[in-house]
Amino acid sequence: MRVVVVGGGISGVAISRAVEARGCSVTRLSRSTGFDVLRDDATTALAGADVIVEATGRFTTSRKAATQFFTGSTRAIGRAAGAVGAHHVLLSIVNCMRPEVQGYGYFAGKTAQEAVARSVSPHLTIVRSTQWFEFARQNLDRMRFGPVALVPGMTIAPVALDAVATVIADVAVGERSAREIEVAGPDTTTLWTMTKALPGPGVTPVPLPIPGRMGRAFRGGTLLPARETEVVGPRFQDWITGK
Repeated sequence: MRVVVVGGGISGVAISRAVEARGCSVTRLSRSTGFDVLRDDATTALAGADVIVEATGRFTTSRKAATQFFTGSTRAIGRAAGAVGAHHVLLSIVNCMRPEVQGYGYFAGKTAQEAVARSVSPHLTIVRSTQWFEFARQNLDRMRFGPVALVPGMTIAPVALDAVATVIADVAVGERSAREIEVAGPDTTTLWTMTKALPGPGVTPVPLPIPGRMGRAFRGGTLLPARETEVVGPRFQDWITGK
């Protein structure tokens, strides 16, 4: 089985590793390998794939920029998947479609992306996860201003990226057949608590209370999974002490 993982970030690396562990042939495509999903011929690049995992990402808080990127990526990959007869697996975020968080451009873009995927992909599986354990470090890097980094108030049920990658590998090899899958980590915590637990953060974290409806939603648990959501992977504290 040939699996193509589109995405050059940490999720693409983790997914590729998990799929390779199942004995599949894996190709990873991203701008770092010379493939631009918004500009290049995806059908040609993805020819011969049995499964295409879309794990593309571009950090932005702009609704317009996020929507343009994510819908453009999915139109290209979904149409290519249909043309080559491949299974399209899309990585997404638990509760990103909730109305309360559409003011956050990244989530609005992911919501639009899911809608496009359903319209263009004949064989689609959406795998949604809560925020990864790695998100705390990513946020420090993205929200750093000199010696300080802003930490938005968020209540979440974080999950290990490797555990999410294992679920995607299950989908790729046919061990899971649901069209939509949601997974979360075992504990409820806050981004602030996770950030304070990071060893040697390198900057001084500063709490950022986001105002308005969206801020209340983030703090109040809108991003938490439903009670019946599948729990995967280790606890955050066990993960971070084991690194």
